Amino acid sequence: MAQEWNLERLRAMPVHDRAGLYRNACRLAHTPQGAALKKLLEAAGLPFSEAAALTLDDPISVRMHEVINSPEGRAAAIEATKAGLPAMAGIDPLLQVALGVDYGSHNQGTNTAGWLVGQLMQTLGYRKDGEKPLPAHCVAKTAAMWK
Repeated sequence: MAQEWNLERLRAMPVHDRAGLYRNACRLAHTPQGAALKKLLEAAGLPFSEAAALTLDDPISVRMHEVINSPEGRAAAIEATKAGLPAMAGIDPLLQVALGVDYGSHNQGTNTAGWLVGQLMQTLGYRKDGEKPLPAHCVAKTAAMWK
């Protein structure tokens, strides 16, 4: 950890390499260099993730489930569907607010969210009816349509 770390170097790293660096910084947080690097990584607001894909028991997935199945999430999904958009168009902005940099394609978070939204819509009695691109403000790019 003798290297000098800065935001530019952290931004240039792959997300999974940042996860390893963070793990090492935590292990060495009792040293001044380790503590400084840990603080820099946490303050940077950049994603770092151990695995390429989230598991359903990952805290990020659990939080997604809570947001999607909340009264606000259900209403957003139904409203988007009634407007002729994928249900995900209503959910995606809620996930952006709730998860910040933890929501994205870097950890297959958009796929996990899409699957969870699909579970919600099926529970509500909707049937899948193709796919459609999502609006530009969404992190996810395409999502299922529901009828």
